Formats: sequence, structure tokens, C-alpha cells
Amino acid sequence: MLRDSPYSPAHERRRFAADVMQKAVAQGGLTLVIEGLAGMGKTFLLREIGAAARESSTWAASFVNADEIEQGESYSFIERLAASGLFGDWDFEPDHTTQPIPVARECLRRVRESELDGAVVLIDDAQWVDKESQRVLRYVVPRIRRRHVLLACAVRTPHEEDSFGKVLTELVADNSYDLVQLLAPLTVDQIRAFAADRLGTGVSVRTGERLLKATSGSFLRLDAILNQLTPDEVSRMHLTWDLPIRAVHEGENPLLHAFRALSAPARATTEIVCLGGHEMSRADLAAVAALLGEEIELAEPSAAGVLSESGFGATVIPRHALVAQAIRETIEADRIRSVSRALSTITSGYRSVRHALGGSAEWTDELDKQVRYYVAEALDRGSFDNASDVLRTVLSLVSDLPARQELLTSLALVHIRAKTGYLILDLAEEYETLPDSALREFILIVLAAHQVGQEFPRNRVMELLARPAENPDDRVISAFLSFFVVIMAMRTEDPSVVPFLIDHARKLFEQCPSDPSELSDARLGWMVAPGEYLVLLDAYRVVHDQRMLAFEEMAAALPELHQRIEALPDGPMKVDALVAVAGAELALGHFEDGLRLARWSVKLLDRVAEPWAAGTTRLILADCLVIRGDYAEASALIDLSEEVAFDVLDVETRPAFAALRGFIAAVRGNGDPGRHLEQARLQYQIAWEAYGADLAVLAECEAARAAGDAEAVLAASSGPFVDRLNNTRRGFLTYRANALIELGELDEAAALIEDLDQWHGVRWQEYWGSLAWLRARLAHARGDSTIARRQYDVAVAAGGMALPRALTLADFGSFLIEQGATEDGRRALTQAVTLLEGIGAGAYLARIRCELDSSEDNPRHPGAHLLASLTERERQIVDQLADGRSNNQIAESMVISVATVRSHVSNVLRKLRLTSRGEVARLLREAEPSD
Repeated sequence: MLRDSPYSPAHERRRFAADVMQKAVAQGGLTLVIEGLAGMGKTFLLREIGAAARESSTWAASFVNADEIEQGESYSFIERLAASGLFGDWDFEPDHTTQPIPVARECLRRVRESELDGAVVLIDDAQWVDKESQRVLRYVVPRIRRRHVLLACAVRTPHEEDSFGKVLTELVADNSYDLVQLLAPLTVDQIRAFAADRLGTGVSVRTGERLLKATSGSFLRLDAILNQLTPDEVSRMHLTWDLPIRAVHEGENPLLHAFRALSAPARATTEIVCLGGHEMSRADLAAVAALLGEEIELAEPSAAGVLSESGFGATVIPRHALVAQAIRETIEADRIRSVSRALSTITSGYRSVRHALGGSAEWTDELDKQVRYYVAEALDRGSFDNASDVLRTVLSLVSDLPARQELLTSLALVHIRAKTGYLILDLAEEYETLPDSALREFILIVLAAHQVGQEFPRNRVMELLARPAENPDDRVISAFLSFFVVIMAMRTEDPSVVPFLIDHARKLFEQCPSDPSELSDARLGWMVAPGEYLVLLDAYRVVHDQRMLAFEEMAAALPELHQRIEALPDGPMKVDALVAVAGAELALGHFEDGLRLARWSVKLLDRVAEPWAAGTTRLILADCLVIRGDYAEASALIDLSEEVAFDVLDVETRPAFAALRGFIAAVRGNGDPGRHLEQARLQYQIAWEAYGADLAVLAECEAARAAGDAEAVLAASSGPFVDRLNNTRRGFLTYRANALIELGELDEAAALIEDLDQWHGVRWQEYWGSLAWLRARLAHARGDSTIARRQYDVAVAAGGMALPRALTLADFGSFLIEQGATEDGRRALTQAVTLLEGIGAGAYLARIRCELDSSEDNPRHPGAHLLASLTERERQIVDQLADGRSNNQIAESMVISVATVRSHVSNVLRKLRLTSRGEVARLLREAEPSD
């Protein structure tokens, strides 16, 4: 998913390049210094500036690269610059008598006498410019300002003292016409945006952090890693939780430059701070150094920008997390162990355990006790990530087979409990080697369920469920597995087996122990909650009934189910049950009940463990807010949801959130819905139907309607994906009916409206516009003003959601003005404008305000408000008709088919209440008289 901000770094740099080019042309020249560490994408930005020059101006672009091996050759860079053609046909050949100033003056003369409209000079690796050429450029740079030259220099940092890069930066920084652009290491957010831009789908925060660690924030390294992904891997990204990161082999990490230059004592102190991994007090740092027999040296690494002191020197921390990571990777293993042992004595909890493990070369009984105690405590607190990290670290120390198998089992149970089984897929082969048991089979089935592109192992499941449960542990495992299988079956194209599976799971839970103390393996205790599972299974039956369109059964089950859910203790299963009934209430048209339950479930998320439907929980509330017109609150919730959307199990919510973003951007009219809709279309590739399966279709319809493109609405609301939709509220059909009326397809519109009448309250809801509104518009289009007025009165009196209510009022206002009730019409239009302003629906405001203004400015010309009601495309047709153009001529000029033109012309004549195209020019003259 893509937020409105931040954009992909590549997108931001293209936009910056275009802005720089525009500014250079506007002010007659500009000098830009691009600085940053190696690998930050300086060359990419230079090339984007060159591309912007070619696309937006007549300024000729020259790309010149300084070379490190020529740094000792006098004037070697000026020779390269001359060879680029910037100075015409100058054949520059320096000798031992050549002096910098005459050369600089000759460069300036040739630039002044050039016949070019302007020049773009792109210099890469300017830090390697030879000394004599530097002197020439120091003279030239201040003197070519405002001479139609854009000089862009990329310089590697950190700058050496008196280096050319430092001089350039100082020259430019002192002038308001020029720019210095620092390219810093990419952040996690920028990496995620970059990946989304390249892959067409987002990645999780966890994956962003892994990419940051692998690349040190390098633009080029990140680009290289993404380039290594195969087409098959990219095609499955929207259904997975991670991406493969293959090593990119490069030389020395540029982040280590300042660290390498430190003295040995300063490096030793820096190593302690970086291995600490957190802000350290001076007292703790001194204690660790004393245990190691070292002195602390802080002044030097602080001055070099490697470490940073805060709290008036009371604490120390690495200046940047990426620098700390790079430094840790250079430290020898023996040094890491000795520092870690010392750090474990001054820390507590998770940090102490991690340092103790880092300080050990082998697994000991003492470490075993420490880890067992910590993991149990962490799980009680819900700190699953910390527990997993500790167990993963222990695996690197343990070689004893029984002990390792026990650790693997503990790790699997942690992730199954946390609903993050996908994070141990890398260990799947080792889990196959565990001794045969019900628990082993259960773990392997869960892992198989997370393998994207692989068939769910139904036979393995049935074999395990058929095993006799000889003890309470096996009964708990079988019951939980049966519950898990219900969830998997609901996420398939054919859910017909779900009722049988629910019944089977209920029987198993009824046979389960109700007290965790009855189990021999305490690690399974979290699975013991038979009463809660029985409620959730019944909630899932309601979800299945909804998918099968069994609305009567669903409605009958809800009252009792509400009471049972309210009686549940606050926890993840209560959230999952609330999500199920919230979706059911919305499907039945009980919007306020659905909204209340959705708010309740999201509120619980802040204080309970992760539910199975963590993404859907937030999606339902966000959808309700969009339907109601609370776009600001919905956007804030979507921002939050996107932070976790690629970590949750319900992967189908990812394109659904993108669809809501696209919908909001289209309604507001101040963003680009296209990039969100591109991700939303991934919903078409998901085989099963979940909540909001048609949100991508709705967003496409809204974007088309907001743009005034009724034909695009028809295209979006039809096709193979739409044909197979079953469990939806069919809001897109409201858009389709309106589009058919717009295009004059009145018989088809009438048939569709009759279908909606039959489905009303069950298979179709009025969240996106009322039946009365559609009937009023249809009657108006057919010229039946009596029925139109009656239906408009019904529609306006009924109220409804903010956006469709505003559009209903706008249509009613237009109708009233056309009927001669100008004041009443203006009142309705004013109400529409007020509603649209209140929800920020900028895409519709201009047209309705225009119509409101025309009804006041042109009271004697009833055609004015009719013209104001046309879409942008229809108005273009009107202008061409007024000029006497034929259908063929209009089609050619607008690059559309003749059939499309005929449809538009028919629609325009109907809206303007004209009988022939020859009347258009007369109406235009009367309604919009020239000055």
C-alpha cells in the first residue's frame, strides 16, 4: 500500500529534478551540489536532472564524470569537460605553462558566446576533480550564475578538509539562487515506499527493517536487491509476508569511513556503545570498560560524528543506527563475546539475556535456566518478538539434538500463538526431522498453510484428526487444529465444507479440558479456552451464512450471538467474534450497529494480543468511516493500518486498504487515485471472498464518476471479477445505474433499478445512494417531472450518507431550477455545497458551485444551469458541436471512437433538452453571451 507521503525515493528524486530544472530556467541558471555517502543515489539524481532537461526545456545536457585515477593529472577534468562539447569545438591541450585563470576565462567566454538556449552540466564524483581543474571551477562557478547554465555536481561525503566538495558546498550555500541537496541513508518508511513503487505492492515494517540492515540505507544496494527478485516472486508479493533478500557484494561500507579513522582506544569505546544497542549512561560505559580493563575515550568519536552524547553528557548513543550496525559487523567474534559478557552484568531482562547469549560460545545449564525463565515471563507479557529473538539466538548455540528439538518446538508454539507462523518458514525442513507426534504434525500443517502457492495439506490434516486423542494434550491440539482448518477453509473459493468443519470443531472443543493445569506440556496452555472457541465458531458460521446469502439464518442467529460475545473476556477471540458480527450487521443494512461493533473491536486491539483478523478489524471501521464521509478519520486509521497490514494473516486487506485510499483521493480531488487503484486491483487476483471484496471495484467507480467519465464507470462495474462477486453489498451497482442514466441507456438503467429494488436490504444496500434518488434521476431523464419530483422529495427526506446525500441534493437543485423553482433549487444546491465542503469532497464542488453561480448570474437563461450540469467530457463535446464539427471530426480530435461520440452527443442533447445538434450553438450564445 502507498501512503500519500512519503513517496518512493525514486519518485521524490524525479520530482526534485523537475523542480530544479524549472527553477533554473525561471531564474536563468543555477548551481546545485548533491552530496552524500557512496551508494546513496547521487548518479541516479544527476541522470534524472538530465532527463528533466530533455523533457521540459531546450537546454542541452552534458554528463561528465571525474575519475580518481586522473586526480594527479593537471587539467584532466577540464579536458573531459571540453570534450563533452559544452565549449563548442574547443580542442583544449594544456602544457606546463598553462595557468588556471586564463583557462577559466576562456571557459566563460565560450559559454557566453554559445548559441545554445541554455546548458545543463552534470558532474559526477566531483571529489576526484584534479587540483588545477578545481582552481578553474572555483573561478567559473560564481561567474556563470544567471548565464543560463545549470551546473549540478555530485560529491561524496564526508568531505576532507579543504576538499573541492567542501569548497563547492560553501560556495553554493551562501547564494539564495543555488541549492545543496544532501542524500541521506534511506529510512524504513522510504525503503517500504521504494519497494511498493518497484513491486506494485507494499512490504511489512519487518521487511523494511531487514532491507535497511542489508543495505545500510543505500539507494543503490536496495535497487540491486529488488532487481534480483524473480518475476514469480514479485507476482506473489501481495499474498506473502516477506521477500527474499540476496546478498549484494560490495567493497567497504562507506558508513565506516569515520570509524576507521579513529584511534584504537576510541574504536574500542565505540565498539562497546554499538554492541550495547541502546543509550548507555557514562557510569554503565565506565563499568563495562573497567571489566574489560580498558579506558573510555569519548571525545574523539563524538567529534568525528560516530557517537553522540545527550543529557549534557550523561548518556552516550551511536550517532546513527546504520553506523552502529556497520560497526558491529566489523567486530571480531572473541571481542563480541567479551564485551557482551560485561554488558550482561549491567543490564536486566531482555537485554541481559541477549548479552549473556552473545557472550557465550556454548550452551550451558545456567543459560538454559535463564532462557526458560525469561521466555515464560515474556510470553505472559505478550512480548512474542523478544521471546522469539531469544529462542532464535539460542538455536545458534545448541547442537545437542534433543535440546535443539525442544527449542524448535518452543519457537514454533510462540509463533503460532502470535499468528506469525510465516516467520519460521526458513526452518520448515528442520521441523520435518522432529520425532513423530501430534504436536509435530500440527506444527508442520500450520507451516504448510503459510506457504504461498502450495496446496493446503488436507490429507495430512485428516490423518491427524483421525488419530485417537489419548491424553488432554492431544485433545487440545486436535481441537485447535480443527479450528485452524475452519479458518483455512473460509479462505478458499469453495467454502461449502465449512459448516461440517465447524460442527466437527465444536465436538472436539466440547471434549477438551477447561483448565490448563490438566496438560502435561504447559506450553500448550494458551490453547485452553473451549468456551471462547465455541462462541467464535458460531460467529464464523454467521460469516459463512453471509457468504452463502443465507440472510434469514444470519439475522436469526445474531441477537443471541451478541449476548454471548459481550460476555466473553476481553481478548483476541472477542475481537475476532466482534469482527464477524460487525460485517454481518453491515450486510443486513444495520449501519450504526456495524459501526459500533467495529469501533469496539478496534479499541480492544490496543490492549489484547493479535487476533486472527487484525487487518479486517481495522478495515471494517475504515470502510464505515469512508461510507459515512469521515475521510480524515478514515485516512488516519488507514495510515495506522498500513504499518501492520503486511504482518497480519488476512493478506486480502492489503489491496482493500489501497482501494479505500484511492476512493478518498478521488472524492477529495487533490491526490492521485491512480497509484492506489493500481495496488487495489491486486484484489482481483485473490481467490476467496472476504470483507470488502468489491472495494477495488467501488474505488474504480468513484474515481471514474469524480472525473465525469460515465463510460469508465460502466467498464469498472462489469467484467469477470464482478461477475463472480457474491458476498458484497453491491454498491458499485448504484454507480452503474447512475452511469447508465448519464449515458441515456434508460431501459437498461430501469431494469437494473428494478433488480436493486428486489435486492434492497439484503443483497444491495443504500449506503452509496437511495433507490428514490435513482428513480428520480431516471424519471427526470425520461421527461416525467411529476414522478421525478415525488421521488426527489422521498430521497431528500430519507437523508443518507454524506456524499450520496450531497449529490442527491445537487441533482434535486438542478431539477428544481429547470422547473422554474429557482430559489428552492438554489437552496438545495447550497445545502449540497455545504455538505461537500464539510466532508472535503473537492472533486464535486467546482461543478456544483458553478451551477449555483450560473443560476444567480443568468436568471433569464435557463440553459446556463443545464450547461453547468454537464461533465467535463460532455462540455468538450458541446464546444465542438457549437463549432459545427461532425462526429468523425470530434472522434479524431478527442481520440475516441465514433460510436462513443454518438453516445455523448445523444446524452448532451438529452441533458440540454434539445432536439438537434444545430441548436447547441444557439443555446450556447444565449446562455453564455460574450462580453
